Amino acid sequence: MQRQFYQLIFKVPVSGKFCSSYFHATCLLFACVVCLALKAGAQNASLLLSNYHHAGNKAVKEKAAKAIVKAGIPFDSVYISLQKGRNYTAQVSRGFLKWDRHTKEGIHLFALVLIPWNYSPEKKWPVRVVLHGDISHMDSYNVFRFIDTTQAAYRSVQEIRVYPSGYFAARWYYKIQYENVIQLLDSIKQLYNVDENLVSLGGFSDGGTGTYAFANYDVTPFNCFLPYIGSCGSLRVLGIKQAYFNNYRNRPFFIENGKQDETFPPSVVMPYVEQIMRLNNDVSFFMIDTSGHSLKWMPLLKDSIDHFVLSHPRNPYPDYIVWQTEHPTIFNRNHWVLITGIGKTASNAPELIDYNEVVINGQYRQAFRRDSLAGLMEATVTGNTITVRTKNITSYKLLLSPEQVDFSKPCTIITNGILSFEGLLDKEVSVLLKWNSLDNDRTMLYGAEMNIQVGKTFKSR
Repeated sequence: MQRQFYQLIFKVPVSGKFCSSYFHATCLLFACVVCLALKAGAQNASLLLSNYHHAGNKAVKEKAAKAIVKAGIPFDSVYISLQKGRNYTAQVSRGFLKWDRHTKEGIHLFALVLIPWNYSPEKKWPVRVVLHGDISHMDSYNVFRFIDTTQAAYRSVQEIRVYPSGYFAARWYYKIQYENVIQLLDSIKQLYNVDENLVSLGGFSDGGTGTYAFANYDVTPFNCFLPYIGSCGSLRVLGIKQAYFNNYRNRPFFIENGKQDETFPPSVVMPYVEQIMRLNNDVSFFMIDTSGHSLKWMPLLKDSIDHFVLSHPRNPYPDYIVWQTEHPTIFNRNHWVLITGIGKTASNAPELIDYNEVVINGQYRQAFRRDSLAGLMEATVTGNTITVRTKNITSYKLLLSPEQVDFSKPCTIITNGILSFEGLLDKEVSVLLKWNSLDNDRTMLYGAEMNIQVGKTFKSR
């Protein structure tokens, strides 16, 4: 058999003795070729992944992602690489940095970013976004009215701080400021080793109200919210979208207001805070009797705030999610859930409630405006079963991670009591890279996405 094999392949006559030695030599040569091919493949994969991690912008990153998919690098290899993330260098700027740019529309955006003086890439660093008050000013460098970069106290800060500048053309309630903060966080992650599960957002006065707006826009990047001397009720008339108490159920809150505050008096603040506390059992609320519209109380609560932030790390894969929106394309996501279609439908969960009332002077009143139809969704993961309830939603998308469901076993999705999907999930590198590119998050990775039409029963193939 060996002789016939060599005669067929090499076209030479061979004896039995020669055949045996030639066979072993050829096996050795073949093994060497395979090893070299595997080594070259591994080096190529490593290079492609490195190009992806260190891409300078979204376009370059998208190109690098396509190259990874085309090369056929196994899902698990890409997954492990994304979990590890890029290699960070110690050769970076520290102290206060200035972030200056203009949008395509010509609106000026400015921010101060504080990198701890003792920053080291060997550990992950918490990030705190702080929204200042008094945003009616015309000056786009308004933040300097609140942040004195020469204060020695900043040298002992042990977290990355982000201080965006808000003003009349870029208020916290506008989409431009939400996108600004997200872009700031993304830029920081490119250079500094950030703890993705300890990114908090808070603010004072207008920034406190803005914090409620951000918690209504998107909770996904943040571990908790810290609104000080602000008013959730102001979102009745402010902002680009409707506000929902349901959206405040997804994150811990540390809230402070002053009993002597004439700008946002208790009679205006308390009805909204009380409703948030009814729906969210992880709220720390302080109404300080002697305090007005100021931050003089801050030294008293500083340690409590720091402890609150650090003791509430984000769970990147929450097993329970509730989200409400009137927009099927923006502000429609909460972690692994996206509302993609809104409209009247026969398939509704009657138990879902749009909590939109507050009690003022003993009377129930509408809390927030309702100009547009809103979709409401609740999703729960139990093992490999995902149970979804919807109201005024025609379609939605689920992002599924191997950290949350077992891809080796069938997955079941049930919507309003109807079977929406049942079967094995495929791990897709393209999906993995698509959402990692958007999130820039090592701790939140998805291997599959499922598009579900509400009211449509799944039929196995």
